[in-house]
Amino acid sequence: MTPATKRTELTDGALRAAKEIERNPSFIESTAEVIDREIGVRELVEILENLIAEAGDLIESRSPELVAQARTALRHYGDESRRQGE
Repeated sequence: MTPATKRTELTDGALRAAKEIERNPSFIESTAEVIDREIGVRELVEILENLIAEAGDLIESRSPELVAQARTALRHYGDESRRQGE
């Protein structure tokens, strides 16, 4: 699949920002896509989720505060619809 055809979930933060920026409802989704792509939040959230899933126990044994901060960030910046599906 090429990057141009790849469809990812929009982050809640990008949607909130797009609603503040764009008053025309038909442009909100495309504005949110640009926000997500330009700031790279989706990729960072996925990387952080994978790190916690793969090495969370190891990291937590050395620095429980770090894992707690990472989980808090995921709750704050992650995609609400993905969390509801879990």
